[in-house]
Amino acid sequence: MKAKQRGVASIEFAIGFFAFWLMCMAWVEMSYISYISAINDLAISEIARTAKKGSDNYMETVQDVLHREGSIWNQVVDGDDFQVTIQYVKSLDDLVDVEDLCGSSEILESTECGKADNAAIAIYRINYRFKPIFSYFVTTSNLMSREMIVVQEYERSQFEV
Repeated sequence: MKAKQRGVASIEFAIGFFAFWLMCMAWVEMSYISYISAINDLAISEIARTAKKGSDNYMETVQDVLHREGSIWNQVVDGDDFQVTIQYVKSLDDLVDVEDLCGSSEILESTECGKADNAAIAIYRINYRFKPIFSYFVTTSNLMSREMIVVQEYERSQFEV
């Protein structure tokens, strides 16, 4: 009877170890997604904080922030993988009428819409082109998107309530 059960422990170990390994890799993938999500939150906050105080080219300021040496995200992600969209809005009434950022949700390049001059409100949106470590079948294009509405400090005198 013992001879018939030879190798059963090895098979059970192989199946169990494979299931354990898959569970660990799923945990690593979820941790990476969570970290990238936090990086997006930090990046949009830093972009909005820096750009709203600028007085010149806002998109250039945004790109400088994304490619800043010593930033937390440049150690893990590439600043070129961020797609940035800025839409300038003149008033609160215009902000209410904004339905789709820059008229299209399928913009592939970093883009500015509207005129920055005398536009007291800006909508900053970043998308990160996320590349999963292990999950080849999961799409995360919508997951890695952040948007922030900001009162531009330099243009604030144009803001009427």
